[in-house]
Amino acid sequence: MDEKARKSKEHHNQALGYENKDLNAAVRLYKEAIRTDPQRGHNRSRFVFCSLILCLSLGFVSCKDARPDPKEELLGSLKGANLEGFYFETRDDDTQEIASLTNGIIADAIKLDSDATLVLRYTRVKDKKANTSKTYKTEAIKTGNELTLQVTDIATGGSVIKETGEFPVPPAATTGAQCNPAFKSLEDCICSQRAALLFEANRTCKTQQGAAICCINGTQLISVHFFVMPTRLICLIGVFEGINELVFFR
Repeated sequence: MDEKARKSKEHHNQALGYENKDLNAAVRLYKEAIRTDPQRGHNRSRFVFCSLILCLSLGFVSCKDARPDPKEELLGSLKGANLEGFYFETRDDDTQEIASLTNGIIADAIKLDSDATLVLRYTRVKDKKANTSKTYKTEAIKTGNELTLQVTDIATGGSVIKETGEFPVPPAATTGAQCNPAFKSLEDCICSQRAALLFEANRTCKTQQGAAICCINGTQLISVHFFVMPTRLICLIGVFEGINELVFFR
């Protein structure tokens, strides 16, 4: 074997070992192989170079595809739950990744005349440091005058959060009588209590409950029960992320 052929073979063997190494080094080998033996170096090194580009391209695609889709992960853990009217959101910070499907009904006050269980949200919380994930279901459960806000770990069925309160009972109506204090709307009535409850929620980092008999326009009495969540960053709870309050009435 002449000197040029020997050098070309050495460069070819070295290039084969660079499939998972630095691309610039492979390019340099390609050029050197062509310089030492233009005909053989060009043919062989071109093959190695093209193979390397293909391997690297496939590697980049594999890395991209390997990242799990948060929505698909959440849907996969719900086992065919009815998600009509739910919207998807994600939130991400240094410690956790939160994917949620939220019932659009919570945007307004929710009327609960009869006993019912209403699913408000499904949430998947991933702990980045521990590399673990848990999926939760948040529900409002009305039984008689009682209203319970409950968060359940879907995998274990265990209750993680359970807050129970009661709808206040309006006084017996009297024909022609005016109620007071009168508010123009249900929102105005709730607003009269919101500030104090939010202050306490942020002070304690715990969800607070409020209840009232709201007098609307001096003639209509509405029984209201609501939950106010803390908004301080240090207090935020993954399952309630993005929800400031939940309002129910009957």
